Amino acid sequence: MNIFKNIQPRTLIYYCLGIITCVFVFNYIQIFDFKPDLNGDNVYYYALGKALASGQGYTNIMFLEESPHSHFPPGYPLFTALILLFFKSYTALKIANGVLFGLSILLLFFLTKRISGNLLLALLTCLLCCMQQAMLRYSTIVMSEMLFTFLTMGVLYLFSLLDTDRLFSKDRPRRQILYFAGIIIGLNYIYFVRTMGTSIIIAAILYMLLICGQKALEWLKSKRENSDAQIIHLNKRALTSNLLTLCIIIATFAGAKTAWDFRNKSIGVTQSDYLKDFKKKPKGQTMETFSDWTERMQNNLVSYIGKWIPTAVISDEPAFDQKITRTDLIKGTCIVILMILGLITLPHMKLLLFLYIGITMAVLMVWPEQYAGHRYFIGIIPLFIFLFLNGCVEGLRLLVKKMPETKFTRLIPTGGMVIVSLFLFPHYAKALKPQQNFATYKVWNERIADAAFVEYIYAINWCKKNLPEDARIACRKPELFYLFSGGRKSTSFPQYATPEDLLNTFKEKNLSHVIIDRWFRHGYVTVYPMVQKYPTHFKPLIQIGQNTKKQLPTLIFQFFPQAINHPEGVVGK
Repeated sequence: MNIFKNIQPRTLIYYCLGIITCVFVFNYIQIFDFKPDLNGDNVYYYALGKALASGQGYTNIMFLEESPHSHFPPGYPLFTALILLFFKSYTALKIANGVLFGLSILLLFFLTKRISGNLLLALLTCLLCCMQQAMLRYSTIVMSEMLFTFLTMGVLYLFSLLDTDRLFSKDRPRRQILYFAGIIIGLNYIYFVRTMGTSIIIAAILYMLLICGQKALEWLKSKRENSDAQIIHLNKRALTSNLLTLCIIIATFAGAKTAWDFRNKSIGVTQSDYLKDFKKKPKGQTMETFSDWTERMQNNLVSYIGKWIPTAVISDEPAFDQKITRTDLIKGTCIVILMILGLITLPHMKLLLFLYIGITMAVLMVWPEQYAGHRYFIGIIPLFIFLFLNGCVEGLRLLVKKMPETKFTRLIPTGGMVIVSLFLFPHYAKALKPQQNFATYKVWNERIADAAFVEYIYAINWCKKNLPEDARIACRKPELFYLFSGGRKSTSFPQYATPEDLLNTFKEKNLSHVIIDRWFRHGYVTVYPMVQKYPTHFKPLIQIGQNTKKQLPTLIFQFFPQAINHPEGVVGK
């Protein structure tokens, strides 16, 4: 562009980085939420990191009986442990995730600029990502999404810099080995961050396998045609270098996976919990027939094309049970077509991106439809935005090819991309409003949360202030009890059980107190019938909330293994 012709390229890059940083910081401050998220997974990550930081190992420390943990891989808890060693604060973990998101956007800038050769496209992509509501939400939650995004962006960028043909040659630049070392470390660490991270590892292996096939054909062709000896030597060297690269990636991944599997077997875990979830239907049944799988894939295809992908690119948070209309499918299909066009017209890295995105989406097509959402493809949302904008540019470029070439027609593709971006920015800003409003409340209260949840938090605080440290408490969500009580332990109770069996369970676990809340229905479905049947084993301590025809209160009882006589009645709130 003429207005930039007198500005040095490096100076332009600095300007872009400055703009991106300012936009990111402004938006992040606006949506930063001090409140703990209610997703139980983030509490697990926090507690596991705390256990590692305190030298207790990879252990479940939230419960009355501590045990080795095997469900979540240790990559993100290790990161949280590192933060907690220096900043013993839950808020510090949230800020650390924000830093990871900011660094991911900067990596995205360099990646998209390099593989597209379009500085303005890279800038607009990153500015939109700075305002993307799903990514901003996960950047202020103690979850692994931002670490995963940072690592995948880093690996992709290093791949764009890597010259695998000369990687093991004497004349290679020294930094090439550093790039490759970064890729190896990144790929293996990704495996320990998220199970979905296997998609980029498999993509990298397939990518190198295809490159090796291409180099093998070039070497055989040069030998068959009796080409110059130097050409044959160079082709052979390129094939050898790529084969070594492939073997190292496979060997290191196999080693990392074997080490984690061996650790789990040593504690008696022979099957991943994810396999059990994988076979679950939305209503709890198990996948059994071929038609079950075809129905799941069809539902997921409609869900992602009609709802999740378009709302990721346009930035909106749809209701989970929102019905998908024909208009939604048409809009989503158009967005996907533009992204595919943006991918196949890239001058660099199209094969690796195709494999990574393709494998990720293929997994999501067979993943349980009840788990569909932005969270499960958060790492490729920035790539979707980039490919969509690039698809708009290339689509307009195809249209102007049929027009007489003038200075005006040459500006149409770039101008169209800017117009599309200007159209998207208000959508992105509007989607952030609920998060900005929500973040203004520093603690959970009745204005932003269900009254049943607020009562449950009040019950936790009451236990924290009034019960001894050695109290053995049963509640429906021990992980939330751990977080809101400042690290006190508890245990759960079965969702369904007879009063007789549950009473025996309470005795076997040597429990002393129980919270019966209305936020989780199983307190009244399972525990309260036991209290009614064996009233002499339970002493009412406090009632939180009103007991009316429309609602039930939250109750705390003291449990006695041996029946006792105690006054009737419950203390009011």
